[in-house]
Amino acid sequence: MFYPRLTDCIECASIPALLTDIDQKLTYWAIAQYNNIVFSVNYYIPGQVVGDLLTYKQILTYKACNPDYCKPFTVQMIASRVKVLIHK
Repeated sequence: MFYPRLTDCIECASIPALLTDIDQKLTYWAIAQYNNIVFSVNYYIPGQVVGDLLTYKQILTYKACNPDYCKPFTVQMIASRVKVLIHK
């Protein structure tokens, strides 16, 4: 399977920047879900993408404390996948 890299930006692939991007997207979907419940609107919430973003957030948090965690996967590889998930 292909994993496209959307950016070569150095500061975009830093762990704090990725965690901020993930938090912003999860906040967007949380607000949409709140509106679904309270106002009975029908916004689509991609559950699989939300679950994947939460998993990548956990991996990045562990990787910030221990750079050897999940050693075969670099931060740049995770960053490219997170960018794809954020823009879905």
